[in-house]
Amino acid sequence: MPSFDGLFFDMDGVIVDSEPIHAQAGAIALQRCHLSIELAPISLLFKGRTDWDMFAYIIEQFTDTPEEERQAAIQRLIEEKARAFADLLEQVPLVPGVLEFLAASRPRFATLALTTSATRRDQEHIFNRFDLGRWFDGVITAEDIQRAKPDPEPYLKTAALLGLDPSLCLVIEDSTHGIRSAKGAGCFAVGITTSFGPEDLRQAGADAVVESFADLANLLEIPM
Repeated sequence: MPSFDGLFFDMDGVIVDSEPIHAQAGAIALQRCHLSIELAPISLLFKGRTDWDMFAYIIEQFTDTPEEERQAAIQRLIEEKARAFADLLEQVPLVPGVLEFLAASRPRFATLALTTSATRRDQEHIFNRFDLGRWFDGVITAEDIQRAKPDPEPYLKTAALLGLDPSLCLVIEDSTHGIRSAKGAGCFAVGITTSFGPEDLRQAGADAVVESFADLANLLEIPM
């Protein structure tokens, strides 16, 4: 394995196993906004992308909302989902082994950062619940970017925030959109199979694929 200065993590599906709760919160938001739409196949398309992207697609494709009212409709869905997610937060578990991996990798890397498509509010809820802030030197959320994953902007901004060369940064991602974003930014990307299968992650461009943080620690030769 090459030597890296920075270690960047996605959040949903990498640090916390939150995808089922996000799906449940999204369904609640649609219900509260009186939209009878099957969310599961849509959320799969937008896994790793922002709530704004997903809800904008829903409003444009499945409703007759006038164009001048779409932004407000999207924002309402985002707010309703955020409220539902906060109510369900206690059900969100950590991905097994992540805390042990964070503790083991902190001495190995000069910089640890989070690059998530989640809102700042959801990220802060998760960090506060699990006391994660102590591990990270920088955080990029949906509010910090103009173009979401799979665009490379999120990881380019993370590297710039910390003054790092993207080619010297290792990214841990669970989604195909996230892998494409990391590779587009010039980072080394490892896919973890919490959300997508190994072949999907490899086809997206992952340099390596692991099934767990124990496997990742072995790959990086980090004792846990």
